[in-house]
Amino acid sequence: HAERFGLAQLHQLRGRVGRGEKPSSCVLLYKDPLGETATRRLSVMRETEDGFRIAEEDLKLRGEGELLGTRQS
Repeated sequence: HAERFGLAQLHQLRGRVGRGEKPSSCVLLYKDPLGETATRRLSVMRETEDGFRIAEEDLKLRGEGELLGTRQS
């Protein structure tokens, strides 16, 4: 259920799968229909493994939240 996780969480999960000497694959499953945000998340995961780019896209998708307030992203 990849659509239930944020972009940073998916990236962390993918990194945990690939630890070791042998080649690995991370298969992300989802349930149709996907919303626009979930589709974008999975597209970014397919396009890059660059953590900085993923963080930038995550910020665009979720917003920055409030540093001094109670709202979290």
